[in-house]
Amino acid sequence: MKQLNNLSKNNEKIIAIAAAMTVFFMHNPAYAQKTLDNAKNALTSLQTELVSKIIPVAAAVILLCLAIGYAGRYISKDTFIRWAIGVVIAGSATQITTMLFTN
Repeated sequence: MKQLNNLSKNNEKIIAIAAAMTVFFMHNPAYAQKTLDNAKNALTSLQTELVSKIIPVAAAVILLCLAIGYAGRYISKDTFIRWAIGVVIAGSATQITTMLFTN
């Protein structure tokens, strides 16, 4: 019983500290708006770069490596076709979702 009383006292302290921290951090959310705008701009530019430059270049490099591997007989024809179709589908899916979900 004594241990239960000690735990409830500790829990009350933890709850009070958590509530105080929540109120402290939620007091003025407008101060965080400038930082959130910077983060939004960074994420938007990352999304634009991914869709327009990084993913197509990565797909082209992967296809080039697959072609070199097939030409050098490091991979079989079946493996080359499977991987090439997968890379093309992944790149196309990115472009299709961009067309569908952008304003």
